[in-house]
Amino acid sequence: MKILYIGLPDNPTRWLLQNYNDFVAAVDGRFEIRLYDFKSHARAQFEGIEAVVEAGGSFATRAMIDEAAEQHVKLWQIIGTGMDHVDVAHFAKKGIILANTPGCHSSVALAEHALFMMLFFEKNYHQSQKMLRARVLCQPVNGELAGKTLGLIGFGASGRELAHRAWPLGMRVVAIDIVDASQEICDKLHVEFLGGPKQLPKVFREADFISLHVPLNETTRHLIDKKCFELMQPTTVLINVARSEIVEESALIEALKAGLIRGAALDVFREEPVDPAHPLLQLENVFATPHTAGATLGTSQRRGKAAADNLHRVSQGLSPVDLVPLRAPIELNRPADTSQLQSR
Repeated sequence: MKILYIGLPDNPTRWLLQNYNDFVAAVDGRFEIRLYDFKSHARAQFEGIEAVVEAGGSFATRAMIDEAAEQHVKLWQIIGTGMDHVDVAHFAKKGIILANTPGCHSSVALAEHALFMMLFFEKNYHQSQKMLRARVLCQPVNGELAGKTLGLIGFGASGRELAHRAWPLGMRVVAIDIVDASQEICDKLHVEFLGGPKQLPKVFREADFISLHVPLNETTRHLIDKKCFELMQPTTVLINVARSEIVEESALIEALKAGLIRGAALDVFREEPVDPAHPLLQLENVFATPHTAGATLGTSQRRGKAAADNLHRVSQGLSPVDLVPLRAPIELNRPADTSQLQSR
C-alpha cells in the first residue's frame, strides 16, 4: 500500500521530525511511504496513493482533500487528537474516511504536565527564584498538594490519568463530564464526586485546582467565562492543557488582575506561537509553556504505532478504528445562563 505522508515542511520542528521518525519505525517497512513536497503541485503527488497520513491536522488544504477523493484514498489518518482545526466538513463532503489518534495516546503526558503545573504553584517557583538570587533562606513558605481539591472538567483519558496521579499525593478529586463513569472506575481512581454540567458550580466553588480536559467545539468554546471565575475561590489555580478558547481570554485576564483566582497555568493560546508581549505573559500569577504538554517521546511513539496499525488494518481489508465523526459531536456544555445553575 502506498502512503503519502504530509507533515515535513522545509524547516520542520523537532516535534514534526519525531512524529515522522516514530511513524516510519512503526511501519517497519510494511508500506511504501512518500513525503509530500509542499513546493510541488498536489495532483501528481496523490496519484496512486491509497492512504494519507497527516501530522497534527493543520497541513491539509481543500485542494489536497479533493485530490485524495479523486484517487479514492481509503483512509486519511491524522497523527494527533484535537479536531477543532481540521476541515471535517470537507472530508465528509468528499466522502473520505478520517481517523485520528485519540486522547489515550497523549493522556499520560497531559496528566503529568498538569501535575507539574500544580506543583509549580504550590511550591511558589517564581518567588523561590527571587529568594534564591537574593540569598534569602527558607522563603517562600510553600504549600502542599496534600489536602487540596482537584476539579477535573472532563473525565476522559487525560482527566482519569491525572486523577490516578493526584490521589496518591493526598488530593481530593472531583470531576465533571457529560458521560457517566461506572462506580467501579470512580472507586478505582478515588474520585469522590462525578457530576454533570449542572454541577459545574459545585466544582468551581470547591476546587483549589481546576484542570480542563475537554475538546474544543462550539459547545465548549468559552465554557469558562466571567461568571465561572466569580464562583471560584481566590486560592484557585486554573490549568489549561486542552485548548485556549475553552476559556474566555478577556475574562481570565480580568480575573487574574482582580485576584478572583490565584493564578493560571497555560499550555495553549489562541494564536500560536504566542506573542511574548501577550497580556497574559506579563502577569506574575501566570505560568505558561509553549504547547508542550502532549509533546513527549511516549506520545509520539504511541501515536505513530496507532497510525501504522490502522493502516495495516486497511491494507488487510479491515475497517479502520478511531474514526472522526463527520458531524459535530455533543460535548460538555454549560447551560446558557450560568447564574441559574444549582449544585446538587
